[in-house]
Amino acid sequence: MSIRAYKKEVSKGVFKTFYKVRVEAINRYTLKRVQKFQSLITSKARAEFIHRELWSQCRERKPSQINFKTWGELVFRYKDSITEKIRSAIDPLGFSPQVVKTKESILKHTALWNAMAFELISPQFVTDELDKLESKSVSRSTTNHILKEVRCVFSFAVTIGALQANPFSNCKMRRMPRKKQLALNHEEVKILLNEASKRNHPYFYIWLITISLGLRRSELAGLQWSDVDFKNRLIHLQRQFIPGEGLVDNLKSGHGRIVAVPDFLIPELQKLKLQTTGDFVISVKCQSWRSGHQAKVLRAFCREIGLKEVTHHQLRATHITLALVDNIPLGIVKANVGHSKLSTTDRYFREAGINMRGQMDGLRVELPTTEKGIVLPLKVMK
Repeated sequence: MSIRAYKKEVSKGVFKTFYKVRVEAINRYTLKRVQKFQSLITSKARAEFIHRELWSQCRERKPSQINFKTWGELVFRYKDSITEKIRSAIDPLGFSPQVVKTKESILKHTALWNAMAFELISPQFVTDELDKLESKSVSRSTTNHILKEVRCVFSFAVTIGALQANPFSNCKMRRMPRKKQLALNHEEVKILLNEASKRNHPYFYIWLITISLGLRRSELAGLQWSDVDFKNRLIHLQRQFIPGEGLVDNLKSGHGRIVAVPDFLIPELQKLKLQTTGDFVISVKCQSWRSGHQAKVLRAFCREIGLKEVTHHQLRATHITLALVDNIPLGIVKANVGHSKLSTTDRYFREAGINMRGQMDGLRVELPTTEKGIVLPLKVMK
């Protein structure tokens, strides 16, 4: 239970203090934990009153009592909820503005359902609707994102006590072909870095560090020299720089991580430090880098030097694949790149076929032997 103050911009440059109330209690009828919240409260006294009211509703509401009836009303409440949770100085672990924007964009695909009672939005109904969208050339990836958001909306409905259970909790994502992660091999990495070095390309160090450490673009952009421990060959990642949002004092996972630096990279980092004057390791004055369109630069350069075209994020896949090929333990690679699940890292291991190399050498199959014939000279008859 909490009452939290926060500031909201009510007009350009003008901020006002509001209060947000969040309560939870065990419902006396269902014996389940129910949560409620309300925001945009203008005074602390009012917030305390609403706190008591919401607690009473959580405790006393009968299962049949629901705040809203239609899908549109539920979605409106959900979008309002995630907008209030946008990352800020007060709530540094909130949603990024881009995530909220993406969620709202995906939910526009469900606008035709707005007048329907949300109890009618069943898994079968949604499946049929997504099939119709795909028949109109909407991609399977998009319909999976829609399904994911529908599941989030119903999960939100359970959280605020409007539903007892999420009907989509066991609904799996729609099957789609899994594409192999595109990555460069050792020889291709050598060509890329040699050509970039010879041409003094401004992205040389960006590509070198990404391939060597497997950092995300935002992590590399937020990396400062104070994070680099040259003596112990470690980097302490603790912030990221996101285009359109700026410097964020936490990583995607919500906490920092330690990255091991290979010994060959240390002299290159020391050389780079002598060339830079600011706090950041990468200070490329390039609009593509600042705006997050660095993939275009890399694809164009690969095309120019005759390599397969990869994106900047695929250099991260390159790091993971090459590390596994070079027999670095799976768990170490997972920790270095910041995967939350070992299965994510293991996917690169399996797709590269590393675990299968030489595994069939013990198979015995007798091949037919062919004896060489004897060539005899022909005697010419006269």
